[in-house]
Amino acid sequence: MTPRRTDLDALRGFAMLLGIALHASLSFFESPWPVHDTRRSDLMPLLVVAVHGFRMPLFFLLSGYFTMLVFSRRGLASLLDQRFKRIFLPLVIAVATIVPLDAALRGFAERSIPPEPVVADIRSGDEAAVRRRLATPGAVTSKDAFWGRTPLAWASLDGTPAIISAMIEAGADVNESDRSRSTILHFVAYFGRDAAGRLLVEAGADPGAPNDVGRPPAAIMSLSAEEAAAFARLCGLRAISVDEVLRGRERLRDLLPEGTDGAGTISGRLDHAALGWSRLVSSDWLRLRFGSRTLHLIQSNVFDHLWFLWFLCWFVVIFAVLAATGLLPSGRQRWWLAAASCLPQVVMGMSVAGSYGPDTSFGFLPKPHVLAFYACFFFFGVATFAQEGMATRLGRHWKLLLPASVVLLVAGLVTMNDRLLATVLQPAYAWTMSLAMIGLFCHLFPHPRPAVTWLADASYWMYLIHVPLVLAAQLLVRQWPLPAGVKFLIILAGVTAILLVSYRWCVRYTAIGTLLNGPRVLPSTRQ
Repeated sequence: MTPRRTDLDALRGFAMLLGIALHASLSFFESPWPVHDTRRSDLMPLLVVAVHGFRMPLFFLLSGYFTMLVFSRRGLASLLDQRFKRIFLPLVIAVATIVPLDAALRGFAERSIPPEPVVADIRSGDEAAVRRRLATPGAVTSKDAFWGRTPLAWASLDGTPAIISAMIEAGADVNESDRSRSTILHFVAYFGRDAAGRLLVEAGADPGAPNDVGRPPAAIMSLSAEEAAAFARLCGLRAISVDEVLRGRERLRDLLPEGTDGAGTISGRLDHAALGWSRLVSSDWLRLRFGSRTLHLIQSNVFDHLWFLWFLCWFVVIFAVLAATGLLPSGRQRWWLAAASCLPQVVMGMSVAGSYGPDTSFGFLPKPHVLAFYACFFFFGVATFAQEGMATRLGRHWKLLLPASVVLLVAGLVTMNDRLLATVLQPAYAWTMSLAMIGLFCHLFPHPRPAVTWLADASYWMYLIHVPLVLAAQLLVRQWPLPAGVKFLIILAGVTAILLVSYRWCVRYTAIGTLLNGPRVLPSTRQ
């Protein structure tokens, strides 16, 4: 039998470590994450976008390659049997165990991290205490240490009308904006804070002010109410239900004008179409109601960080249909898939402002554009094995691709808010970096290494269980008086060590290890 591609095994393990690094970094800058460290880092956001921009496309490319490998060796029935045991069953078990553990830790983090004193006064509705604070020179324009929000921003998103009025009377700027030129009204519209919206507009806030992407506040109401409700707690706000967001947005519609589609530019028209797509995939007819609870089939978070396995289940089913009908890609013209990935990119990144990298999809039904985007990478991997087999030299020009990917990343970040350029540059980075990493690891690991094979096996366990450990580690070091970079390395090293040790002694030679990777034999029992 042809030996394993240990270079791709090594790359798979490395990509898993990048996932741990990505999640470990989220507590050190303002992101929708439950743990907020006392120290901040301006470099962590760059790490996140650099990793997020190519890591999951690379995973899907490798998954497609190995799916075709198993199919060519064992046939369709064996492939489906293996994928059912190795992917679907672990996913079901993890959704019943790891996802609730994630949720419990997130809830504990949200409850255990106290707000800053001024935010606590705003939340409590203590108007007298707030007015005393505002009497201090500069208090009305001061920003909290982590989120960088002014008192008016906090009051508009998490306070009472009386508190908001006190801010306005103290001279707060009702048209203040953040780095993306998103005003308070943009965030009021996103979270459906209608009472705050009316007070701000009455005080002179511009209801049609566009942000960097050209979106006025009204356009933000096209975004998912499920995501807004989920992000509220992760953005330091009090919990809000989906129905509260929807009702608040409905009451704001007569207050906020629709505005233009980016002054008639091509990028503006594309963004206007993307907002329409966001409205479609967030439609109310996809929302199921169970008493006071709602489940949106696309937007509600069901799988958390395990969405990758759910997508693989969809791709295996599509692969099986194509195999049964003789329509699997042959590989001769596989490069058209790289160009095709730009089409779903058109509607990626539907947030308050611009964003970098592919969307995630946590729902029971995958977001169609996300599924289509990753399908390009998965079936490119399928086609690559069909054309070149185990001897593929994909990424052999890595010495050129690696610096090119850095240039594309920088260009993509600079033009992140231009929908037209983002449609081309962001997928280009994902493809270039993925191929560069494949070529680099082929160069670094040309021969089998037991340690590499071991790490590849461990990577699946690491993927499944790392998020709860990262959250626990972030909570542990959150208040340590150390630089953010040092705490990040402590989290990364500590979580990685625990995962590797737990895999060796608690997973590899147990029923869990057999479920994930097939049976493994202890070295001492081998003949």
